[in-house]
Amino acid sequence: MADTGVADTGVADTGVADTGVADTGVAGLRLGATWGLDFPGPPGERSFVAMGGELLAGAPVGDGQHVPGASGPGTSGPGTSGPGPVLSRPLDYLVVAHEAYDAAPAGLAAGFLADACPGEPRAFSVADQGIGAPFSGLKVLDRIHRSGGLSDAALFVLDPAAGAVLALGGTGGWALEAVAEERAAEAADCLPLLGPAARTSYVLGNGLRDLARPLEAAGAMVRTAGPAHGCAGVWRALRDATADVAADGAGEGAERLVIADRDRGPGRLHVAVFVRA
Repeated sequence: MADTGVADTGVADTGVADTGVADTGVAGLRLGATWGLDFPGPPGERSFVAMGGELLAGAPVGDGQHVPGASGPGTSGPGTSGPGPVLSRPLDYLVVAHEAYDAAPAGLAAGFLADACPGEPRAFSVADQGIGAPFSGLKVLDRIHRSGGLSDAALFVLDPAAGAVLALGGTGGWALEAVAEERAAEAADCLPLLGPAARTSYVLGNGLRDLARPLEAAGAMVRTAGPAHGCAGVWRALRDATADVAADGAGEGAERLVIADRDRGPGRLHVAVFVRA
């Protein structure tokens, strides 16, 4: 497995690094901070607008809730809050990604969040792509960034049971290397496509839960998504994965951060790879 890095597979061949955008020489988007929330209660009880508002406002630590900025600069791990709002810099773009449709519509979530966030970001939604919607949103933002079209952006991932936010831009400890999609009829088909386990932290979705043990046995750190978090699962778990890496120590910590999930229906593997900046 150690000889099958992402760069040697079809996954990387379809990634951002192989597009014309990468020829600009601009490094990939950096992950400045990430946080998430569980949305308890019956599905459909909250509108996407309400979910977005809760993610912006944050929540008290405890019961699966996280304060915005908990994995941002100046923090020390789980349960800590950052020095002020994470989305304090003016945004150029804002993307809302979701798998399910808004069961209690109360307006356009992208428009609401664009008005609520600093700056005057261009905002749009990505849907009708299953669990791949957030990966597509991330890839679009990265391409715009590499072409010089944005400095700061935010990706909101919404599911009736959970949500997550990624603050992205030119600062942060993790730089996006590639976002890709590959055919994968079975979870086992994905193992050689996920790259070397050594010094790698994985965040696996429900479609890849069976790979957690083999990857851990190979020396990787692994976090898995909540069982009912839909397309938000891996992104909701990303905050804890970054905290795991920070707690592991600078000398032995992971050098790669791989977020991956498999859409069982169409048999598609979705992968985002970050590397130490």
